[in-house]
Parts: sequence; C-alpha cells; structure tokens
Amino acid sequence: MNMKKILSLVLALALCVSIFAACGNGGDSSTSSTGGESSAAADGGEGSDAADSEPIDVLNQEETMDLTITIMDGYKQADSEIEKWLEEMYNVNITLNVLPGYTDGPSQIQLIMAGDELPDTIWWWSMDTQYQQWVNAGLLVDVAPYVAKYPNIRNYYNKMDPNTLFFASDDSGAMYRIPGDVAEPSCEVLWIRQDWLDNLKLEVPTTIDELEEVMRAFTEDDPDGNGQDDTYGLGGDGYDFRSFWPWIQSYDYTHYDRWVVDDAGNVQYGPATEGTRKWLTDVADLYAKGYITQNITQDTNRDEEMANGGFGVTYSWVAWNNPSAQTMISFYSSNPDAEWVPIDMVAGENGNPQEDPATSAAWAYFGITKDCEDPERLYAIWDDMTAPDNYIRRMNGDEGEHYKYEDDGSFVAIVNPDGDENMTQGIGLKLFYNCVNRKDFCNISNTPETTALFDKSGAESRDRYAQLVEWKDPAAFTSWQDLGTDIGGQKDQYLWGVIAGTNDTESGWDNYIATLNSLGLEECTAEANELYAAQSAALEEYLAAHEADIAEAQEAAAEESSATEESSATEESSAVEESAESVAEESSESAAE
Repeated sequence: MNMKKILSLVLALALCVSIFAACGNGGDSSTSSTGGESSAAADGGEGSDAADSEPIDVLNQEETMDLTITIMDGYKQADSEIEKWLEEMYNVNITLNVLPGYTDGPSQIQLIMAGDELPDTIWWWSMDTQYQQWVNAGLLVDVAPYVAKYPNIRNYYNKMDPNTLFFASDDSGAMYRIPGDVAEPSCEVLWIRQDWLDNLKLEVPTTIDELEEVMRAFTEDDPDGNGQDDTYGLGGDGYDFRSFWPWIQSYDYTHYDRWVVDDAGNVQYGPATEGTRKWLTDVADLYAKGYITQNITQDTNRDEEMANGGFGVTYSWVAWNNPSAQTMISFYSSNPDAEWVPIDMVAGENGNPQEDPATSAAWAYFGITKDCEDPERLYAIWDDMTAPDNYIRRMNGDEGEHYKYEDDGSFVAIVNPDGDENMTQGIGLKLFYNCVNRKDFCNISNTPETTALFDKSGAESRDRYAQLVEWKDPAAFTSWQDLGTDIGGQKDQYLWGVIAGTNDTESGWDNYIATLNSLGLEECTAEANELYAAQSAALEEYLAAHEADIAEAQEAAAEESSATEESSATEESSAVEESAESVAEESSESAAE
C-alpha cells in the first residue's frame, strides 16, 4: 500500500466535500470566500453579527495583524521556517510566549490572565475553576459564532467524537475554549512477548484465565531460556492502575479512578463498587504469587524495565506499533531477537472484552482573549491551519526534505520533529502542537497498521465508555471539589495496600468503604447523580441541535475511509498484476532462450 497515494486521494475527497458544502451554503467556504473583515467580542450581539456575515478570506488580508500566542509544547523558538511560512500565508507577525513547563505553567498562566495586556491566544490544561473565572470576567471570546463559518475544526471533532464540542461549550451554547488535544477513543492495547510464547509453545491467550496461566509460565518456566529466575508475567509503570486493565474490564461498573453509571442511570464512585473489590482481589493474588513485577507498587519506570527484558505482558500504547516508537527502539536495541505484539483484549467474567476508553473532552484547551484586535480573523487562521495540507506541513514539514514514505507506505521522518536538527536548523516542525492535534489520516506518522489498530481499539472500548461518567464542568461538582482530594488519597492508599499485601478485600474492604463515607463520599454521590441527570439531558439536547453538522462530518469520514480502502485495494491489485506481468516476461524470455 502506498501511503502517499492514499493520502492524496483522501485529501482530494476532503476538498470535494468542502466544495459541495460551500455550494450548499451559497458558495461560501472558509478559505475561498472574499468578505470584509469583522470582529466579534464576547457579548452575544456582536457574536450574532459575526455568524451572519460573510466568512473572512484569511489568505488575502491586506492589513498585517500582530499575534502573541502563548504555548507550552512543540516547537518553541522564534522565526522558524514554519512560522515564516504561516506569517506570509496569513499576513501576520507572530510572537511566541512560551510557558516555563508543566510544574510552573499554571501559576504563569494565572499571572498572564491577571495582567493588563493579554496575549491574543492563551493555552492551558486542567484549571477548570480558573477557566470559569476568566469567562465570568469577560477575558475570553465566545468563538461559537465562528465555528459554523470556518468548519475545519468543527468537522474534525464531530467526525472523531461528537461529544467533544459539547464538553467545550457552556450550557448557553457559547464556546470560550477550543479543544487543543483529545486522545483517540482508546489509546492502549494488550501487548505480549510473542517470542516467549513460541519458546514455551503457548497460544495467544483469549480469556483472563488463559492470560493468568501465560503469566505463570512467563514467571516460572524460563521463557527467555537463560536458566535464570529473572522473569515476570506482567509489568507496568509504578502506581499506575492501568497496568491491571485486563482484570478491571472483566467486571462491569468499575474503574480505578472515575465515576461509573449503570443502565438505569445510577451513578457510583468506580473505586468503591463491588466490581472493584473483585478485580482488586484478582490482582492482589497474582502479585502475591510473584507473577507481577514486585516494584510495580513503587515509583517504577516501565520502559526501563522493558529494556531489561524482565516481563512478557503489559497494557500500553497503540503507538508502540509504529517503527518510530522510541520505547520499542530502545527495547530492540538490547533485545534484537525478541518480539512484542499487540493482541486482542481477553474475555473476563462479564464476557465482553473492552479496551480502556479515553475521555471525549480535551485535556488541554486554548482560547482567544478579549485583547485580540480581530478574534474572527484569528479563529479563521486557527481553523485554516487545521486543514489537512496545512496541518501535515506544520507538523511534519515538506515531503522529500523533512519526511518520506517507504515503498510499503510507512512514514519515515528525515528530520525528527522532536530532535536537535529541527531546533538547530530552525525548521519549526510541530509548531503550535496541542492546538488541535489531528488523530485521523493527517497523523501521517502512524503506519496504516497502527491506524487500523487505533480504530479497532476505539471501537472495542465503546461499551465500557457507556459505563463511565465524564464531567462537563468539574468545577460545578462542588462537593467533590471540596472532598475529592481526601477521598482519592484514601482510595489510592487502600488499593495499593491490597495489591502489596498490607490490606485485604474482606474486612479491609468494609473498613475502606466506611472510611470513604466518613470523608463525604455519600454526599458526593448524591450530588453526582443530580449533576449527571442534568448533564445527560443537556447532551441529548446538544446532539439533537447539531444533528445535521454531525451527520455531515461523519458521512465525510465514511467516504474518507472508503477512499482509503479503495486505494489500498487498487494498490494490491496493481501489485498482483505487476507480479503476474513479471512472471510472464520471465517465462517468455526463458522460452525464447
């Protein structure tokens, strides 16, 4: 399969969809319309005018616009090649305001937003309470009037997960924050050492019982054949409950951290349900038998443990399937004859294997501030930078110079966006990273196999996602804001204590629940049920109001997928024909001789 040809076909299809949509809207499109510049402030009057006016042609603006953009991740140096390309394309002067890092970032963001002069764009993560304060103070612009006019961002998120923009907007429909990065529907799968299975003549496990037997064999039967008692079944990062996902997903209505909801709409704290008691008992038993790396109850780095070849099962990132995955590169440099492979999730007691679902809401956002001289033009620029061609170039550079495709269609970075060369040469790859990161075909660093694995993992996480609660406005969950830290701390102490063998799930469980209730869990549960009922009704109303937009985006996505499959089939057919022609030519030459 030639990835370049597939991408070209998909991009052409996307362009056609955009043109048809423009025709249906009187010929307007986000980057081809000509119209006068207009500005919109945070109040609804001007926002309404902006929604009714013609779209701005961001590629043909006579007046140069100065932009100050606060960023955290990606390329951070001024005057890069990518920055100059964007400045020329949009007729802007860009000043980067780089945050100091994730430790000091929140305090710096607070100082910026409390200052007399705000940047045109501010980026943040978490900070839900502070975000509401900024909105209430009028510091952020409502971009909802622009979302329909400039549809790249809207269509992308509606294609990937229609709930994402619901979580970004408020109850009135206003949107003061733009999702910056949203994970794939599920990002992780079960990985296993295929070479160890082969050495011990074992089959790939399909049930939790079979997985536990494989873990026993990996621990006790010398799978690496070195004659040493130095291997374990399961490994993972220390203090990370996700390592135990195969057992967690074996039972319904449970989670290591999140709130859960049953079919009747009853909300419970996931770590306090009977399902949690069951999987915790299972994991503690395996740990006591020595089938799990013993330092998983400590601050341990899984990648370092992997490089030492010490365990044969782990639950981890789908992206490890890419040849460029640094964890796997490091592992194979020390273990060239080994083989990690992703496998299907095993079936547990509930008989419904499920991957760990990610959230629909973004973990990071960015917003346009009140000090921006033309917020509509700035939003239109952000939207145009999200268009497939522009996004791919901004993240990866130019094909042939900064990246290439191998004959099998796999992506190879000539210049590593995270490497020194990108910085020293001032190229600027990954500029404005985490300001709408596309996880679809535009993420060309994924191999076709990895993309298919992401799709499969996401599809096989939806039943579990339906059992999990995601809060639109965590700051509105007031009892949890007050009591959640203490409850969560007690939860972590108890769960890890059981796994390590210093507590139990018999009398210890009853004491645990009593302690959580004494810390206010019952009060939080009552409020959680009220909030969830109201949020569910709001979500239903939102999806109904945006039904047409969502359907349009998902139809386009289906066509993209069809185009990819057709291109793949054409490539395979061409390869077969070329092979047949080659064989025929060789036969003819042989006969002639």
